[in-house]
Amino acid sequence: MTNYILNGHDLSDLFDAGKPPHSFKDDPRHIVPVKGSIIYSVWNNKEEFLYIGISGLQKSLDRRNPLSRMQSHASGRRSGDQFCIYIHDLFVIPELIKTGEFETERGWLDKVTQKYIHENLVYRFVSFLGDDSDLIVRELENKIKSGEMRLTPTINGD
Repeated sequence: MTNYILNGHDLSDLFDAGKPPHSFKDDPRHIVPVKGSIIYSVWNNKEEFLYIGISGLQKSLDRRNPLSRMQSHASGRRSGDQFCIYIHDLFVIPELIKTGEFETERGWLDKVTQKYIHENLVYRFVSFLGDDSDLIVRELENKIKSGEMRLTPTINGD
């Protein structure tokens, strides 16, 4: 087993392929806490590490709700969600070009993006509940992006 400790925090739940991931098609309200902050990793069906993200960053501890970010990602709606834009641009558009499929229906591209996310991507997360939870996840995210875990996300790594 690989050592997934960073800054004294056990991040095995982010990286250990032996731990089952969560599907974006499952309701995150049953999975993701509604308090504190989380750091999460996104993987494709081939267990390739694509993205590292954080949520629950509000200044006030009692307002930190990481659930909303995961709901936004699962929705596939590109407006205001950088993760959905990345998935749309890097995976959905190339597939649409290859197949020649396109509908001029309002919201169709968001639906196609959601379908891709639900069928091809999974996530893992670690939660933090303390007053400094937002600072902890920000620092961990930056270190992971820069390669300190020797696992760098392909979409948003440095």
